[in-house]
Amino acid sequence: MSYDLDLKIMEMKEKKYYEQGAICAGCGKLIGRNEPTHLSHVLPQRKWVKQLYGEEVVYHELAMKLTHADQTCNAAVQISPNKTQLVNELVEKIRSELDEKDY
Repeated sequence: MSYDLDLKIMEMKEKKYYEQGAICAGCGKLIGRNEPTHLSHVLPQRKWVKQLYGEEVVYHELAMKLTHADQTCNAAVQISPNKTQLVNELVEKIRSELDEKDY
């Protein structure tokens, strides 16, 4: 990983930590300040999902949640692609935010 990407990930983890009130989006328990964490993807990172919605949507900060660094919490935040309404609502919100930045 490049230094810029590492820095961006650290900054996003810090932002999500405060936005989420130090609560894991997967299990709902407190995340200790020095506890290992993950930025977990709400939308699956599968190739077809990236092709359908675009990488800028899949990797958008609204499509990321802070979780404990374990597979259980990580998997708990992911929206199944067959939950169409939830996926569409999130994608619309992200695209709307991306459109606002283009102006």
